[in-house]
Amino acid sequence: MEATAETLPWSNLKKIAFRFAATYFIIYMGASASEMVGAPFEPVVQWVGKSILHMSTPIDAKQNGSGDTSYYYVVQFISMVLTVVASIVWTIADRRRTSYHRMLYWITAMVRYYLAFFLLVYGYSKFSGGQFSTPGLARLIQPYGESSPMGLAWTFLGFSPAFGVFMGVFESLGGVLMLFRRTTLLGACIATTVTTNIVLINFCYDVPVKLFSSHLLLMCIFVIAVGGKRLLDFFLFNKPVPPEVLSPVFHSRKWKITRIVVKIFFILFVTVFPIVLIINENAEYGDEAKPALYGIYAVQEFIRNNDTIPPLTTDSTRWDKLLIEYEGSAVLYTMTGQKKFVALETDTALKILTMYSYNDTAHKYTLSYTFADSTLMVNGLWKQDTVSIRMHLYDEKKLLLVNRGFHWINEYPFNR
Repeated sequence: MEATAETLPWSNLKKIAFRFAATYFIIYMGASASEMVGAPFEPVVQWVGKSILHMSTPIDAKQNGSGDTSYYYVVQFISMVLTVVASIVWTIADRRRTSYHRMLYWITAMVRYYLAFFLLVYGYSKFSGGQFSTPGLARLIQPYGESSPMGLAWTFLGFSPAFGVFMGVFESLGGVLMLFRRTTLLGACIATTVTTNIVLINFCYDVPVKLFSSHLLLMCIFVIAVGGKRLLDFFLFNKPVPPEVLSPVFHSRKWKITRIVVKIFFILFVTVFPIVLIINENAEYGDEAKPALYGIYAVQEFIRNNDTIPPLTTDSTRWDKLLIEYEGSAVLYTMTGQKKFVALETDTALKILTMYSYNDTAHKYTLSYTFADSTLMVNGLWKQDTVSIRMHLYDEKKLLLVNRGFHWINEYPFNR
């Protein structure tokens, strides 16, 4: 429902529901905006967590990629309490009002633009591969059983860039359609379908964006509910649905021009700013040049202090694999399956590797290396021992997940 001259009174239940929804969305979007400039309400959140919710430990307010931390749940609790109190006060103070047609227009507009912005942000990120990246070396050799539910989902979604683009197209389409009154209902229907899928993935695969994605879905449902009667009449009650009357928001020429200018500004903001965010993110975390010794190396011979160490699966000191995927780091896999993340400095001119633990930068170990015919030879001091290690570069393209490819014709199901 958009701004019209309609003056039909609302039922008490509808008025109460609107007051609650309007208050909640304003508080939620305000809290979301405040976090973008440094979360100034952290002391309040800490006090509520300690004094009201009796949380035993201080709340960590640092952003770490999770939207489901204790901090966000306390913010959610505060938002709900404020919404209930404000709705009660509003109902008592404004009990004589018969409807909120014009306020409904403005609240819906706020929700539409909020949705459009984040739908475009997440949609654009899928085009650039920033959200679901192609499975890396460590992920490719990780057993299924050792992956987290979220890791499994990200591997599944990141394996096919085409599928990611497909998701991004419909997220972005829903966002763009939300920007215009004539296409709002269609955009809300598309966005609801896409967002429902996202919410289910977040809940079913323990992705820590449950709160935020649920709010996006709730907002989509709200926008649909505004024009929901027309949908019900068309799809369910088999009634004719006349065109929606899009009354002018403002009647004076000055305010009409102002509205057009502001709308253009907002459209440019919600469509261009997400692109800037993605470009900056890709510049900071984008694809880096592969390190000189990039690859998965399987240890074929491990000599320590002139003794050849057999590949016993109970030996936690013998290397099994060396994985070099990112510049400046490596992963050591022992025979027991333990992973050790180490810093790695490579001098390709002198053919020297410098390795050390991130927790102990005072003790660095220097090893010389040679690489030829897919064989990496490493010699030098490791910990307290002299080692000579021969490793073979494994071709990750031989992995089934990488080389299977796409087939129009499958005579038999290829399920491995």
